[in-house]
Amino acid sequence: MIHDWVDHMEDTQQVEIEAPEEVASMCPLKSFRFFRSKKVLTGSSDIRIGFLNRRTPWWDGSVIEGNDETGMKKVRTFRDGKLKISGDGLLEHDEKGIPISGDVRNSWAGVSAFQILFIREHNAVCDMLKERYPEFDDEQLYRRARLVTSAVIAKIHTIDWTIELLKTNTLLAGMRINWYGIMGKKFKDRFGHVFGPLLSGLVGQKEPEDHGVPYSLTEEFVGVYRMHSLLPDKLVVRDTTGGRVSRQGSLQIQEEVPMKEMVGTKGERRLSEIGVERMVVSMGHQACGALNLYNYPVWLRDIVPQDTDGQDRADLIDMPALEIYRDRERGVARYNEFRRNMLMIPISSWGDLTDDKEVIGALEEVYGDDVEKLDLLVGLHAEKKISGFAISETAFFIFLLMASRRLEADRFFTTNFNAETYTKEGLDWVNTTETLKDVIDRHFPGMTSRWMTSSSAFSVWDSPPTRPSLVPLYLRPAT
Repeated sequence: MIHDWVDHMEDTQQVEIEAPEEVASMCPLKSFRFFRSKKVLTGSSDIRIGFLNRRTPWWDGSVIEGNDETGMKKVRTFRDGKLKISGDGLLEHDEKGIPISGDVRNSWAGVSAFQILFIREHNAVCDMLKERYPEFDDEQLYRRARLVTSAVIAKIHTIDWTIELLKTNTLLAGMRINWYGIMGKKFKDRFGHVFGPLLSGLVGQKEPEDHGVPYSLTEEFVGVYRMHSLLPDKLVVRDTTGGRVSRQGSLQIQEEVPMKEMVGTKGERRLSEIGVERMVVSMGHQACGALNLYNYPVWLRDIVPQDTDGQDRADLIDMPALEIYRDRERGVARYNEFRRNMLMIPISSWGDLTDDKEVIGALEEVYGDDVEKLDLLVGLHAEKKISGFAISETAFFIFLLMASRRLEADRFFTTNFNAETYTKEGLDWVNTTETLKDVIDRHFPGMTSRWMTSSSAFSVWDSPPTRPSLVPLYLRPAT
């Protein structure tokens, strides 16, 4: 989703970070150079400074569709509304080996695999619409397929991915209420156009609601969406040549590939060797990392960054150091002030943040006794987690606000979420697609029935199926 939403425009001035002498020996890079974020005036006052975004911040599938006119033209076939995909089922590539897709900056093979999946989804919608509406030209098919595919992505993110990230009964109910309303899907389908968002959900309201503030993704949202610790140090590739795996069994490991080999054009070559199906199954069987301190991937500490066209830059960067710098540079509040701004109780000592004595010792070494100096990202990773939450409670507040705002501020999920805009069949496609598993099943028939025993494609695939039992039946995922 980051590849769909956020990429700050850079200035032409480079800056350099140097590691202090006392820790330089432990740093993969003793120093590194990068471009500042480009500052702009955001209003009539010369003190209102903001930053420009290269990507479209809407839920519009720009990660596969493109962020501007040039990017959108590059990915289209201009035949039957479809997007480009190679004959072997992979992304097409230019003469430099860079993939042709909506967003290719700082990408890796896992992102490419999902781009492939949803390009297939877009093209399948085109086929369906062409059969039903033979009079539609390329542009009509393309526009409606983009709307349908984007809505499918938004729905999966809202009621499938998020509830795995925040695995509690309350959040399962809450995120489905966001989409379907408190009375559930059947009520929404029959009476949603009559009742307000509480009963019938945010999607399909009569008009967008921005609460008096033009929609944007805030710097606070960028700050809490820094989740590189989810990435592993190695991709565990599974052997999918065997038979069906039992609920007690597990796919054998074929190889473990260092993540540096999965990044950029090297990662594209690796993906072609592994294959999309084996890549998806392998990712499904590998647990992501925890969003905790001491768990940041080592390979991201001397990584090659890229330009917007996917070409490598000359200077290596230390990603965790750069992330801390970016929050400071863009004026994001430090951890304690951030919590105050959210009307949350600030910490008064390191013991309020964590019970881990090793972490407390490290925090004291870096920040002394001044809890007000604590950087946001460090605090989010050190904070005690609510049971079932992969993210901190502090980050959750921003997640909850922006998850609702992305839906209710968009006319394509409110005013124009209807058969006239999407077509009846397109709207049915969105309404009957509930999970990532549904999309995988559509394009890789038999994959999940053979290799997946979990309830969600966002759970580890060979884990036992689970479903919270305290949620009313009408709010539970469709079976």
